[in-house]
Amino acid sequence: TPSMVQLDADGFLTQLTRMLEKSREKGAVCLTMKRYAGKEAKKGGAVDSADCRCLVRAVHGNTKYSTLIAAKDHRRFMKSYANIMKVSLDSLKKKEKRRAEKKKTGVAA
Repeated sequence: TPSMVQLDADGFLTQLTRMLEKSREKGAVCLTMKRYAGKEAKKGGAVDSADCRCLVRAVHGNTKYSTLIAAKDHRRFMKSYANIMKVSLDSLKKKEKRRAEKKKTGVAA
């Protein structure tokens, strides 16, 4: 299995778009986001919350990409991410709602 490829934010968004296009035909894309404090946090060192970043991962089949987003770039990244998701999620099928047919009762008005 190929290892995860770490990209810059724009490269990640480009690859995410390609993954979503491929998943229209078959498969699913799994996205995860989590706080990333760096290697110093693993060593038990104190980490300033301003230094923390957001680790974003995308997986489709054997293809895996990730990126680290700094706090200052988070707003711009999320706007681009939201636009990609809005465009890509238009192919979702709506579930058919089953409505219980209500029998009309003969109530005199």
